[in-house]
Amino acid sequence: MRRITALAFVLACIALTGCSITQTVTPVPASNVHSPEICMIPAAGLREGFNTTYTAQLRSKGFQTRELPPGTPPANCALSTTYIGTWSWDMALYMSFADIQVFENGRRIGQALYDSTSGGARMGKFIDAQSKIIEMTNQLFPNTDYGKTAGQANRLP
Repeated sequence: MRRITALAFVLACIALTGCSITQTVTPVPASNVHSPEICMIPAAGLREGFNTTYTAQLRSKGFQTRELPPGTPPANCALSTTYIGTWSWDMALYMSFADIQVFENGRRIGQALYDSTSGGARMGKFIDAQSKIIEMTNQLFPNTDYGKTAGQANRLP
């Protein structure tokens, strides 16, 4: 009986360690932002709440936002962002994946990635999507004055 209990414990530990939720962020360097406008390119079929939350966060950072149709090449604007969010169902609907990328003249300069698709039985995958999008945006854009041009940022009030 003791062996069966030990074996069950080991198998449970292996099953739980195989289930992971990851989040990685490469922040956008403030020195790379030379435009107060950022073009927003959502993924086709993106839930409106993702777009609304992300737009509000970018505006709070000082950006002027301009939404472009899904599939627009990031190089069409000096500064652009593409973003995708995927929701899954497991006893409840939850955001299981989000990928926000930022481009300068078509070259990626920052990325925030959240992935709970391998979350399995972990309850940590049931996050508040709005809070997660805000957190990812704040990590991606850690400064609060990205929308100011270099001349505006250097002026004294």
